[in-house]
Amino acid sequence: MVQLLLILGQGLVYLLYALIFSEMVLIMTLLFDTPVTKTAISELDSLKLNQGKGLLLVKIVTGTLFLVVMANFYSLLRMNMKNRTNEGSGLNPTEEVLKSMNILQISLIGIVLFLVLMIDSLHHYIKGLPSLVMAMEAAKTQNQSFRKEKTGSVQKLNTMVQEKDTLRTKLKYLESECESEANEANKARAEAEALRQESEGFLKEYDRLLADNQNFRNQSKLVEQRFTKQTTSHPNDKKNL
Repeated sequence: MVQLLLILGQGLVYLLYALIFSEMVLIMTLLFDTPVTKTAISELDSLKLNQGKGLLLVKIVTGTLFLVVMANFYSLLRMNMKNRTNEGSGLNPTEEVLKSMNILQISLIGIVLFLVLMIDSLHHYIKGLPSLVMAMEAAKTQNQSFRKEKTGSVQKLNTMVQEKDTLRTKLKYLESECESEANEANKARAEAEALRQESEGFLKEYDRLLADNQNFRNQSKLVEQRFTKQTTSHPNDKKNL
């Protein structure tokens, strides 16, 4: 019976080693881009999508491994109880080999389950990688568009600043021209006022000259009238003589 258990244990160990090697090959295939990577991913997809057969297979394998682990734990527990019952007499060599075999099987089953979880995680990450790449590309495109908008806004701001400086320069020029024109207008107003005052003086002088001319005319008329009277009175005197 013990020999049969050892033979079965060795066969299970070889099977577990083959399973671990297969899982490691699958993991390397998923990690590196090889010609069979797409095939492996498609097979895993079909295994996950086919909920009936895939789930049944997983349950069978998990149940088998669980039973093997429980059997190994029971065998180890029974050996420990036997060792305590024999009061330190120890186990025979066959039982020692069987105990080591049980421990090895439990360790290998743990490694198999760990690699299964790793394969599932890798498959999940690989399937989500395209959407992640698309999201990163979209974020990159959005970042580039934002940078372009930022650059355009900076250029527009610089243009507005330049226009503001230009308008400020024009405003200063217009203010200086306005001040010069205002000064010229004040100067022209002062000259007009001087000309008006001078023209008023000319008008007053003209009025005075007109008045003097009128007086001179009146005086000349009086003189002429007197002279006429004198000329008219002298012939009468000559006749009387």
